[in-house]
Amino acid sequence: MPNVLVVGGKLKCKHGGMLELSSGSSLLEIAGAAAIAAGMEAGLSFAGGPDVLVPCPWATSAGPSPCTATVAATAGTSSLLSIGGVPALLDSASGQTVNATDSGATWSVDSAGQTLLSVDQ
Repeated sequence: MPNVLVVGGKLKCKHGGMLELSSGSSLLEIAGAAAIAAGMEAGLSFAGGPDVLVPCPWATSAGPSPCTATVAATAGTSSLLSIGGVPALLDSASGQTVNATDSGATWSVDSAGQTLLSVDQ
């Protein structure tokens, strides 16, 4: 069963960029870390910023073209556990990223940030 994502969990883009989730919902905490509700992952950038652990390295002959934003998950939300009426995001989550030169760019979960709570999708 997939684990629920919490603050401290990590997302990666298909090019190798990685970011750490820094905010979640105060309605559910797991081992002191706020859980991530579906939709909270939308708009995160792999291009740079305080939450980026490894910037997206994607480039073309014209220069760098990093994944600039995540789009809400298209998979990996719980049908059993909700946070304030919104499905919890699971470590099986994935979705598209915004990338000017790679329309097939995607993101996925690298680490849930915890291993105490898992649920069916």
